[in-house]
Amino acid sequence: MSLKALSRLVFLPLLAGALLAACQPAGPAAEAVWPHDVSDLAADPAVRYGRLENGLRYAILANETPPNVASVRMVFNMGSLGEADDQRGVAHFIEHMAFNGSTNVAEGEMIPLLERHGLQFGPDTNAFTGYDTVGYQLDLPEADAESIDTALFIMRETATELVFDPEAIDRERGVILSEERFRNTAIRRWSTALQYFQLPGTLTPERDPIGTVEILETVQRDRFVDYYENFYVPQRGMVVVVGSIDPDAIEAKIHDVFGDWQAPEDARPDPDLGDVLEARPFSVGYFNDPEVFTIFTVNAIRPHQHEADTGESRFRDNLASFGDAILSRRLRTIVNSGVSPLLQAAASHSTSYELADEAGVLAVATPDRWAEAVTVIEQELRRATEYGFTQAELDEQLANFRTSLQNSADQAGTRDSAQLSDAIWSSWRGGQVFTTPASGLARFDASADRITLEAVNTAWAAQWTGAAPLLFLATSEMIADPGATIGAVWEASAAQPVDPPEDSGAQSFAYTDFGPAGTVAERTEVEDLGLVRLQFGNGVAVTLKQTDFEDQIVRVRVQFGRGELEPRAVPAVDILASSVFTASGLGAHSADDLSRVLAGRSVGISFGVGDDSFTFSANTTPADFEVQMDVFAAFMTDPGWREEGLAQYRGQAPEIRRNLYSSPTGILQADVARMLRSGDQRYGYPDEEEVAGVDLAAIQAFLDPALETAPIEITIVGDISEEAVIAAVGATFGALPERAASWPDYAEARDIRFPEATGEPVILRHNGPDYQAMANVYWPTFDDSVPRRSRALALLRAVFDLKLTERLREAEGFTYSAFNSSTTSDVYPDYGYLWVGVDVRLENVDATYAAIDELAAALAAGEITEDEILRARRPLLEQIEDAFENNGAWLNWLSQSWSKPERLDRIRALATDYAEIPREELVEMAAEYLQPETSWRVTILPRATE
Repeated sequence: MSLKALSRLVFLPLLAGALLAACQPAGPAAEAVWPHDVSDLAADPAVRYGRLENGLRYAILANETPPNVASVRMVFNMGSLGEADDQRGVAHFIEHMAFNGSTNVAEGEMIPLLERHGLQFGPDTNAFTGYDTVGYQLDLPEADAESIDTALFIMRETATELVFDPEAIDRERGVILSEERFRNTAIRRWSTALQYFQLPGTLTPERDPIGTVEILETVQRDRFVDYYENFYVPQRGMVVVVGSIDPDAIEAKIHDVFGDWQAPEDARPDPDLGDVLEARPFSVGYFNDPEVFTIFTVNAIRPHQHEADTGESRFRDNLASFGDAILSRRLRTIVNSGVSPLLQAAASHSTSYELADEAGVLAVATPDRWAEAVTVIEQELRRATEYGFTQAELDEQLANFRTSLQNSADQAGTRDSAQLSDAIWSSWRGGQVFTTPASGLARFDASADRITLEAVNTAWAAQWTGAAPLLFLATSEMIADPGATIGAVWEASAAQPVDPPEDSGAQSFAYTDFGPAGTVAERTEVEDLGLVRLQFGNGVAVTLKQTDFEDQIVRVRVQFGRGELEPRAVPAVDILASSVFTASGLGAHSADDLSRVLAGRSVGISFGVGDDSFTFSANTTPADFEVQMDVFAAFMTDPGWREEGLAQYRGQAPEIRRNLYSSPTGILQADVARMLRSGDQRYGYPDEEEVAGVDLAAIQAFLDPALETAPIEITIVGDISEEAVIAAVGATFGALPERAASWPDYAEARDIRFPEATGEPVILRHNGPDYQAMANVYWPTFDDSVPRRSRALALLRAVFDLKLTERLREAEGFTYSAFNSSTTSDVYPDYGYLWVGVDVRLENVDATYAAIDELAAALAAGEITEDEILRARRPLLEQIEDAFENNGAWLNWLSQSWSKPERLDRIRALATDYAEIPREELVEMAAEYLQPETSWRVTILPRATE
């Protein structure tokens, strides 16, 4: 997460990730091979489905985005729910052991084997364990026969040939325990407590995939083998291959590789998960943790009723989803007021495995106003169930839903192979038919006349009737007699009458005329890069790269001013501006109103304060490109400067800060980012005094000069014609008064210094669990003025990363993952660094520093092999090759290329530089910069041990 993104942190995605495992859809029909076998929905005809005699399922899809790559997946329909009490954590542990030796691949050889094929451990080579699924993922940068053969070979080794060497198990324990330690957050603890409350007496709360420390420390080989032989069986498995492949050839390979896999006749069946109470009474739960957000949930939960995935079941589910969306929209309006106790809130419905059907509202509130938040949720939920929704509210959601379907259909031809492979197996695991986007749009249009307000009201209310509400409050506040206290707040609110909602009616966007359209004064082409460069008469500059990488998608970035370098009256005004500016809306529309006004439009409104520019950015479609430019130009010329945007930020800031200080990695973002720049207040996260010191006038004074007159540079990449760009930009930014020909460089603001080297590490404290610690080493390097040098540092970092993984993870078992990055600034002269950060136990901090120093010294002494360089370089080259077919990469490369024309040459030399960097250059760089006496070190320890 970027430092600026912290100022726009939203809570619901964090909570959704924690709840994901607890809110899975129903599994596939017990007797059906595929969900489409028992459905009237047509499966995507481009996908080839099959099943071997041993029961193994497979799906194959030819796809050319990106070109010449392939994604291979193998999943099993069982996860941690299959564990016995003395196996808790084994399913996930086995996932790790898959990389630690099999019959035909020695321990320590699998990852290097894949790296030599251009796969990077983590991004391209990964695995996951959930409650009811284990999966293995390989994204091949080359879809040649050798790479695919290797991928299928490794999947077969994983499925049947793992050896579970006891010594390897013992070596991996530290890694597993490190992962448990790293994931032990307040949100995870809340999620577990919530499951115990919502699904009491069932197996799910007892089977967190990470397991228990006691079992992880002691479990022996026989318990691994027991799970492996019972659940890694072909009848539970599925193999998916998507990419630049010949389906006939892939099908034959799958038969050859997996055909002799014997299916055991007595493999263990699915476990008994228990039962959900049919008529559970009104209940209240409470969870207290000093570091948790204040989270209130209310749910209606009933035993799950299985239903096949059909056209009619999807229609009914969509009706309820429209109700969820409308209630969520109402709650967002309350949040946007800036005076609400709510920080975020949303309604949803889901199925937890085969156990429970749930309707729910989840809200995040300020801690001292939790009772007000409970009251707001109770009354808005009751308002919806008693009075339903309005036609205007439904029309807004219908417009958004249809636009989403239309975009999916229009963009289907260039879907990413990795995403498609995951969607195919996920559909099988969720009991869903993998259909085409076009068919989804056709079904919606055919049933549009049935989506009435009455139908939506009825379907949505049905989720909440017949089941008593279950309330659960998590907070850092201590509440005496919480069950009675929380219940009393709910009941007191329920005794108050609520009024029906008001129909707000339709609104139209007020910004469509910015004056006479500007004309292009200068046009040039950069043929080798496929660019068109335009400059309008008022000075607005445009770089356009028209591509066919993504059908019907256009990526836009508008940059102006100097961002962080701009003068400011008070500290932290830049950090708050990133969040407050768009949240304050426009002169004619509040931020809340904009969502209604722009319903059904594919537009975005993202604003950020970068190191040396202010930036608007969005993804849109060719059809809505003109509206997107209208929106950007409106914010440029008539920002709303409403207080509610600042009020929202001030309400969120303490909770963001609480989250940051609850873990070592949060401390990195909150404090270390500033310390690495010798206390520069433009970085890190602002403290309470700094936030309180920023008012709307300060934000306006910070942004106004650049908004009014700074040069504007627009970068556009995607599926759009030059004519459409000229028309839309000419009518908006081209119509503005003449912009300044140049802008101050603010040289005095470019002075950032790396901190003085430390003899002993600086000690910082976090508020999380007492066994979480982190050791960090930063070596000062150089700026980005010489691209080749920056790329050599990136390659050195990649070699260092290999050594860190082999030493700290594989050999020592100190950590789940060592963090490693290099930074070279193109804004601050002479500023850059290489960083290694390691999450470890307290007792391993000193040994970790010693190991890092040994590895750095070895690099500086020339201990870099050609094989290590190959394994580091090839994934980088493969990533670069893919990036040349990626709109997002081009947008980043081309941004500010008018003010920094050297960026075009950087693109041209990118692949060559990485390909040509010799070993000797890496050794010289390591010897010069990886010296312990120049490093700055910070150890992050738990406050509980202070």
